[in-house]
Amino acid sequence: NQEYIALGENVIEYNPQFRLYLTTKLRNPHYLPEVFNKVTVVNFALTVFGLEDQLLGIVVAKERPDLQTKRDELIVQGASNKKALKEVEDMILHTLSSSTGNILEDPNAVDVLDSSKVHDSKIGGFI
Repeated sequence: NQEYIALGENVIEYNPQFRLYLTTKLRNPHYLPEVFNKVTVVNFALTVFGLEDQLLGIVVAKERPDLQTKRDELIVQGASNKKALKEVEDMILHTLSSSTGNILEDPNAVDVLDSSKVHDSKIGGFI
């Protein structure tokens, strides 16, 4: 009935009281949304309002895990939407810069613009 963790080649007994605290001197460390949602990050370099928001998130995670799960899903979805938006913008800019003559007569450019509309509706109209 004991839980264990594999840490490298060693298997050690897990203690639910264990906490690991890491600090960094980086001003604004960047983590993937998937990592950011699995850990508790408290940035003390924020404003008082930002710190209150982070601590409120911790309390909500303890009191209403269903709301925190939904928030985490929305954060990951928002990151995915930003990535898709950046890809569509890059595709449009590349098409515009490589197009010669009238862009409306270039079938490839028209296809790219049409496909950007499809991406736009998928990511919630952020374009």
